[in-house]
Amino acid sequence: MPEPNQEIRSTISQFIQRLYEVGDNAISHVTVTIHGGLQHFFPDKRITHFSVTKMEGVSELSYQDMELEAPIPNMVTIIATEKKPKQI
Repeated sequence: MPEPNQEIRSTISQFIQRLYEVGDNAISHVTVTIHGGLQHFFPDKRITHFSVTKMEGVSELSYQDMELEAPIPNMVTIIATEKKPKQI
């Protein structure tokens, strides 16, 4: 079974390819933002992490930016949050 990040990469690439086919050169750039989990990050790309203090229940936000090989310039950002441990 493919890894979740490989399925996401394939799905977004197919989406961009389809936009290219129907866009008739009218689409100059595609930006995709995915709110997922840490398992959706690509191991071969840089991940940025930072602490969060103003989002209730969240302790850390992580994101990863990348450009996929596609016929239209693109930027894909995956965002994941880590929940604060519950206090007893």
